[in-house]
Amino acid sequence: MQLYWDNAMTKTAVYRWVKRFSEGRESVTDEERPGRPATSRNIENIAKICQIVHENCQLTVRGVAQQVNIDTESQKNLN
Repeated sequence: MQLYWDNAMTKTAVYRWVKRFSEGRESVTDEERPGRPATSRNIENIAKICQIVHENCQLTVRGVAQQVNIDTESQKNLN
């Protein structure tokens, strides 16, 4: 039975997390990485996206992301 489909972690990622926890890690949140933002969620992007969707609700996620100039993967973080 395929429960998680494309949202499931890869086997490699699972092994990485097992190693981290066996080394004493207790938190499941990612550590901050220098040089890249953790998310595209900010007041300006949320306002722009709301306006774009209000004006044309038939746009795709890719279309909205292009207009706001963010990565389509970042769009998932706006929920």
